[in-house]
Amino acid sequence: MKKISLLILVSVFVTIGFAQQFPLQSQYQFNYPTINPAASGEKDFYRARASFREQWVGLTDNPISTQILTVTKGFGVNGLGITVFSDKTGGAFNKSGAAISYSHKVKFEGSNLYFGVSGGASKINLAAINEPALLSNDDVIPEFNFGMYYTFKELKIGVSIPGLLATNMELSGSAENTVDRHFYSMISYSKKLSNDWTAHPSILVKTTSNHNQIDANINFKLKNKLWFGTSYRQDFGPTIYVGIDFGKLLSVYSLDISTNEVADYSNGSHELTFGYDFIPDSELEKRNRKEEKLEEEIKDKDKDGVVDDEDLCPDVSGDKNAYGCPDFDEDGIPDKFDLCPHLFGNANTQGCPDLSTAEYLILTRALADLNFDFDKDLIKQESYITLTDLTLLMHKNPKIYLLIQGHASAEGTASYNLSLSARRAKAVQNFFISRGINKGRLIIDFYGEDTPLNKNATEQERADNRRVEFDIKYHLYDDFSAEDLQEEFDSLLNTINKNAVDIIDYDEVVVQQPIIIKDTVIETKREVSDTIKVVEVDTATVKAESTTVISKDPIEGMYLVIVQVFTDASNAIDYTYSNDADLEYTLINGKYYVFAFSSKARVDAEQFRNAYGKGSWILDPK
Repeated sequence: MKKISLLILVSVFVTIGFAQQFPLQSQYQFNYPTINPAASGEKDFYRARASFREQWVGLTDNPISTQILTVTKGFGVNGLGITVFSDKTGGAFNKSGAAISYSHKVKFEGSNLYFGVSGGASKINLAAINEPALLSNDDVIPEFNFGMYYTFKELKIGVSIPGLLATNMELSGSAENTVDRHFYSMISYSKKLSNDWTAHPSILVKTTSNHNQIDANINFKLKNKLWFGTSYRQDFGPTIYVGIDFGKLLSVYSLDISTNEVADYSNGSHELTFGYDFIPDSELEKRNRKEEKLEEEIKDKDKDGVVDDEDLCPDVSGDKNAYGCPDFDEDGIPDKFDLCPHLFGNANTQGCPDLSTAEYLILTRALADLNFDFDKDLIKQESYITLTDLTLLMHKNPKIYLLIQGHASAEGTASYNLSLSARRAKAVQNFFISRGINKGRLIIDFYGEDTPLNKNATEQERADNRRVEFDIKYHLYDDFSAEDLQEEFDSLLNTINKNAVDIIDYDEVVVQQPIIIKDTVIETKREVSDTIKVVEVDTATVKAESTTVISKDPIEGMYLVIVQVFTDASNAIDYTYSNDADLEYTLINGKYYVFAFSSKARVDAEQFRNAYGKGSWILDPK
C-alpha cells in the first residue's frame, strides 16, 4: 500500500506538481510576502505570519506538510523581511530553507509602487525509492526572487518571479532537473458591502514555460472580525476558509477538497495560519478611526457622497449641492421639489429662473397699459404697443408660460361679472395667439368680482377692479401645489439642519466666538479656569470637531511649544490623535497650532522644547 501511495504521489507531481517546487499555500493572501518580496515593506510595523499545512491527509503514512514563518517590517520607503520554510512531500521530496527580502517603495499621489528582491538558500533531498536513475541529494542551492507590487486604495496588483536562477537540483544525471522559473501574477481588491460585511476577491496565476495554474479566491469579513470564504485552484479543487481577526492577532483555517487524482485516497488538505501585528496602540487607534470613517461612508446607500442622514433622496444617487437628490439643471434644488427641473433657477423662485430687470419692465408696462372699455371685452388700441413687446418677449423665451387672469368690478350680477372677466381673459389670449404664440403657453383663468383690489366705492376703484393681470411662469403648477412642494422641502431641510446641530456635543467643544450654521448663530460657552477661549469654525469644521477638546487649558498669556501648524481642522485632529505624545491644538489667526506644552514662563517652555526637540518651536503669547 505504501508503494502504491508513493507511485500515486510521484504521478501527481509529474502532472501537476510543478507548483510544489515552491511551498504550496492556499492562504497566500494572508501572507503575500512569502511569494512576493516587494510586499515586505507594505506595513511600517513588524508583522509575523506562521503557516502550517498538511496536504492530501491519508495519502501516505508520512504527512505531506509545509511550515512557513515570515517576519516583515517597513522602514519609511524601505522594507525588510525574513522567511523560513520546510516543505516535506511524504518523505520522498523534501525542501527547506530561508531567505531575506528587501523592498523599496516609490510614492505617487494616492498610490505606492514597491520593488523587491529576496535571496536565500534551500536544501533539497529526494529519498531513495529503489529507482537507479534518482540520486539522493542534500546539497544546498541558491534561490532568488524578484517582485513588483502596486497598491491604489483598496486595489493591489503584484508580480513576482521565484526560481529566478533556474538552479539545477541534480536529482539525477540529467541537466534538466532545474528549479523552474515561475511567474506569479496576483490581483486583489477590498469592497465594503455594508456596515457589517466586506468582500475580498483575489486571483493568483502561476505560470511556467509549459503550464498555467489559476487560483481564484473570494473571502468575506463580518464586522471586521470573522473571515469566511472559498476559492478554487486549478488541478486541485475548491477550498473553504474560516478565521478570526482580533486587530493585532489573526488566525485562519482552510480546508482544500481534492478533486484531482488523489481524491479517492486522501481526506483533503488542511492549512492553519497565525499572525501577529506588532502595531503601536496609536497606529491601531488610527486604523480603527479609518474603519469608523468607512462605516460612516457606507451609510451613504446610494453612494453619491451625501450620508443618508443628510440625504433627501437616500435611495437614489444625486448631487451633493442638491442634498443628495437628482438635480438635472444643477441649481441646487432637487428635481422633485423644483418647479422648473430643466431650467437653472434659485431657491427664491422654487428652482425657476428670475426675470431680468428688462423682462420685468416689459411685463409691468403691458399690465399697466392694458385697458378695456366699460362692460366690453375689446382691448383698446392704446394697449397694443406694450402687449406687442410682451409678445416679442415670449417668442424670445419659448420656455415661459403667460398666466392671464380676468377680473371684474362689482356692477351687475356675479354670474355676469364672471362671464365678463372670462371674455376679457380670452380676448387677451387671442391677441397673443394671433401673433404666433402657441395656445398651450397661454394659461387663462377668471375670477369675476371675487378678487377686488379695493372696496368698489368709487368709479375709479371700480375701474381698477375691471382688469386682466399677467404673470410669467416657467411651470404649470398651480399655487396650491407649488406651496405644498415648498412646505415639504422646507420641512425636510429643517430635519437635516436639526440633525446637523444635534451631532454637536457642546460639552466637548470649547469655543471663543459664535458657531455659525446656515446663518443661525449659536453661542456656546464653557468656562476653563475662569477663562472662556474661542475657536471660530465653519459648518464643515463643527462636525469634525464635535468630539474633540480644543485646548483644555487657557492659552491666553501662555508660551506654547508648537510641533505642527495646519490650515485645516481635520488635519490637526488626525495629527493630534495619531501622535504618541500628549498633544492639543488651538486656532490662532486662522491657523491650527498643535502644541505639546504651555506655560506662562518662557524659561519653562524653553526647557521643554530642548528636551522635546523634533523641530518644535516656541510661540510667544499675543
